[in-house]
Amino acid sequence: MKILPLICLCLACSNDMGEGPDGQKAIGFGAKIEKTRAVAGLPDVQANGFSVWGGYSANEHLFDGRKVTYSGGQWGYANPEYWTLNTYNFHAVYPATDAGAYVSASASNGNMQVDVTGFDASSDVDLMHATALNMDGSVAPLVNLSFKHTQTNLSFELNKHVDNAADDIVVTQVYLQGIYARGDYSWRKEGDNVTASWTIDNTQAPIEKGASFDDVSLDVATYKTFLSDILVLPQPVHPEDHPVTLMVVYDYIVSGGPVIEDNVVYAKLPENPVWEPNKKITYRATINAKKDVPLMDLSVVVETTEWDELDIPPIEL
Repeated sequence: MKILPLICLCLACSNDMGEGPDGQKAIGFGAKIEKTRAVAGLPDVQANGFSVWGGYSANEHLFDGRKVTYSGGQWGYANPEYWTLNTYNFHAVYPATDAGAYVSASASNGNMQVDVTGFDASSDVDLMHATALNMDGSVAPLVNLSFKHTQTNLSFELNKHVDNAADDIVVTQVYLQGIYARGDYSWRKEGDNVTASWTIDNTQAPIEKGASFDDVSLDVATYKTFLSDILVLPQPVHPEDHPVTLMVVYDYIVSGGPVIEDNVVYAKLPENPVWEPNKKITYRATINAKKDVPLMDLSVVVETTEWDELDIPPIEL
């Protein structure tokens, strides 16, 4: 999917949904993804829409997974709701989903929750969540929802060792193996305490993500990106307890010698950095094909950052 430049997306920051019978203003929505190179960008958000839950008490839960769509330059939804003299709380989840796939509740005592159950990350859907809490209905503001990513974003870069400077190492396949793809996302607010977490379903068979390439030659000084914006559920990674492995297939063309095709090397990812929601992690690996057994030296080179800080240059750790 195309990567967007660093921009601030603010969609439909106006409210033209009309007034209620007593002159109340309609509840309108706007959406933004601040300073991000998100996998889901402006065209995707507009095309898919998002679902909203919320209201001003447990008994007046006006929005219960209602789909909000983009048309004619603004966001809208069926059967408009109107502001009253209450304090409102809202949740939104992107992309929009059928009612029942998510469960959300709000209560007058300030406790709130939203659950995404049985989410399957194998399809590379950029699941995002936004909240707008304690909104004063007497002011009749537009509900601007700032979406954050709930998953971890991974990228992988490769180069060749200086011992292979005169040789040609041609990469043909790169895969990430052993990822758990199903889980439940939970967001809770109890008083002033907010928690967000994933529960991973490790009874499902792990999957792999990756791609084949058309003869990409590696350099010594320059790293080349082979897997970019791989979306995974935040999950513990450990070389023994839960190994996630980077597999690279390459042809080794020895300087002045033969071509050794379809070499396969593996590298288990370290347990740090931790895969966390809304984080971007880039791994670098160096292939040294002159060792007796082809090995890969793997290191994490970009500190984990919020996705809206991807302009930070790579730093060798």
